[in-house]
Amino acid sequence: MEKNNKKKKPSGSKKIKIAKIITFVILGAGVLFLLYPTITNVISDVKKAGTLSEWEAQKEASSEEEAVLEDVTAEGDGESDLVVEEPEILGDVIEEEAVDYSVLTVDDFFPLKIIIPKIDLEWVVNEGSDRQTLYEGPGHIIDTPLPGDVGRCTFSGHRTTYGAPFNRIDDLMEGDLIYLETIKGEVFTYAVTGLEVVYPKDVYILEGSEKRELLLTSCYPEYSAAERIILISELVNIYPVGSEL
Repeated sequence: MEKNNKKKKPSGSKKIKIAKIITFVILGAGVLFLLYPTITNVISDVKKAGTLSEWEAQKEASSEEEAVLEDVTAEGDGESDLVVEEPEILGDVIEEEAVDYSVLTVDDFFPLKIIIPKIDLEWVVNEGSDRQTLYEGPGHIIDTPLPGDVGRCTFSGHRTTYGAPFNRIDDLMEGDLIYLETIKGEVFTYAVTGLEVVYPKDVYILEGSEKRELLLTSCYPEYSAAERIILISELVNIYPVGSEL
């Protein structure tokens, strides 16, 4: 008697079950895809609140250390030797370099806080633009200048996910103000000068500028990484340590 080596074909009911399972899997994946931005944004908003609180606590601690240093200096010499020079301003533009960048590193600036009143933006910016850093919020592109220095200091940030910090940068107009505040208390003020859309390969946008500029970059259009939107702003003022916005 010959053995029947033919495999049994699935019955009609089994085919229907398999089709249903595949359909549910596809639908589930679609729902998760649609909800992904919302889920990441909710999680990021919770994280952001904690990060901002931690940043403010570090700033307060730094201020207290500065106050103790001033007291010690005053007691030793009869008067404080700590002198903060006001930056020289010509119109709305810095005339001379108010910060000695030759002795500064990224640790003197980051993490810092970016504030854009017009679009209700307030985030902590960290050094780096790798995937993990941008999950936490905007990041400073490592090979670009430090805030306030000559050239194009550039921050990258998400536009639709992970809190979408740069979602509304295209709402900004020429003259709108951007503030960068360091933990030590310095405030760098920039005014928007323009907006450009480029391709990812157009890295020239980060290069060559004799001005002190800040660029904010993100994906364009929303939900796509086909191009990059670049918000350009120029430094107009530096408030010394202890100044308030």
